[in-house]
Amino acid sequence: MIVAHVSTFPQMKCGIAFYVSDLIDSLPMLEHHKYALHYGINLTQDAVCHADVSTPVNLKKLARAISQSKCDVVSLQHEFGIWGGVNGEFIVDFLDETIKPLISTLHTTFRNSSRPAVQSSILRRIVNQSAVSFVLTPQSRETLCDALSLSHDAVSVVPHGIPDIPFVPLTFANNRADKSARSLKLCSIGFFRPDKGLEETLRALSVLKSQGVAFQYVIAGSPQPQFMEQQSYLRNLKRTISELSLEDRVLLDIRFLNRSEQIQLIQDSHVGIFAYQTPYQSSSGTIPLVMAAGRPVICTPFEFALAKKLELDDGVILARDFGSAAIADAISQFILTECDYGSRDPRLNRQTREWLWRTVGSAYNSAFYKAHAGQS
Repeated sequence: MIVAHVSTFPQMKCGIAFYVSDLIDSLPMLEHHKYALHYGINLTQDAVCHADVSTPVNLKKLARAISQSKCDVVSLQHEFGIWGGVNGEFIVDFLDETIKPLISTLHTTFRNSSRPAVQSSILRRIVNQSAVSFVLTPQSRETLCDALSLSHDAVSVVPHGIPDIPFVPLTFANNRADKSARSLKLCSIGFFRPDKGLEETLRALSVLKSQGVAFQYVIAGSPQPQFMEQQSYLRNLKRTISELSLEDRVLLDIRFLNRSEQIQLIQDSHVGIFAYQTPYQSSSGTIPLVMAAGRPVICTPFEFALAKKLELDDGVILARDFGSAAIADAISQFILTECDYGSRDPRLNRQTREWLWRTVGSAYNSAFYKAHAGQS
């Protein structure tokens, strides 16, 4: 079985790139060929073929190369930002030229009428052309099928995969009997997109600082060079940290962390915090990673966080809404209820085992063979 993977890859330093890399590693029994998407920078050196998505003709050529190859199936990763065009519409040029059986993974879903109509039509086209379409949570399937008026049978669910991480305990550094003396360690990992809500988290922490709460907060990641607005967002974050006088409590680690560095930061923290400002944010690779390391997450009530709350209730603390006051209350709730912090962390680590990449890879393997058999 030869699988053609169409995606960004780790040289592009984005979440989907590492998703497909982990997927490939989870299926050593198959032959994998990389067909890389990019914006003219950070090219994937070991790709069979690649395409600059800024121009539709490049995607047509990429699809023709795959269609003429010996691959048995195509595994396509989809998020609008990696496919070119204002609304990611250049993917249609790729699909028009693709004749191999298709397995798609949809990392972005949304409610009807919450996005431009062209994006809904793109998702419908992908689902219709795919032998199997995966989404990452049951809630995403519900959202997608409702938005596109599809049967639930049209979409399958697979959890976002995680590596096998050993549990490492971490306790509050200060006197455990004195809640006011504890120093809480929080972390956020990812790219500096405006919808991440990092500034709302900073405002929440400013309130807690004024109340005498001891904490240290690490924001680790880097702007993606293909998206210039992330650079300006980073400048805004630096300005916000200064305006709120949080320089002594907040560390900006502005670099791309590899997987082992991400895990180390999580294990050095008590809790991860994710304040997405988009209610229908339907995917995250970092939230499962934090929970797999045995650390809970504090989240605004976006779709992926709600899904994980249903799945592993005590691993997710939800803010009541998306504002800084709600985030501050959620952090306070965590501090007040975690007087025996650490007692449930090994359990959380164990409860995530069903998300391991070897299990996720097995689901993809079945889908690949199903698609190939349907083509025969």
